[in-house]
Amino acid sequence: MELVYPINFVGHDEWMQSGYDPRLSQGDVITRDGEIIGTWRVVGYDPNDEYSGGHFEFTSSGEDAAKFTEDFAMLDVRTSRGLALSTLSRTIREWYEANNPEIS
Repeated sequence: MELVYPINFVGHDEWMQSGYDPRLSQGDVITRDGEIIGTWRVVGYDPNDEYSGGHFEFTSSGEDAAKFTEDFAMLDVRTSRGLALSTLSRTIREWYEANNPEIS
């Protein structure tokens, strides 16, 4: 698996390509260096309604509750969902770098 970004959402593309199948709406969050730092999931959306909203959640490894969430207004509108994912990625990256100063 190629880890292109500083923060990678494994399985995200498969979830989108599936038509937003709820069974595929989660996966690992991995750094570019291959470290699994938590999991992602998408909740609160209706896979049968392209205009439904929802939110992404990030739960860090070893935790039970979501550490960060980011809402999106419309499931099948790339600017809405994509902006939420980008914002969440940036938040995770900032959190990770602040807690791991040796990698910054």
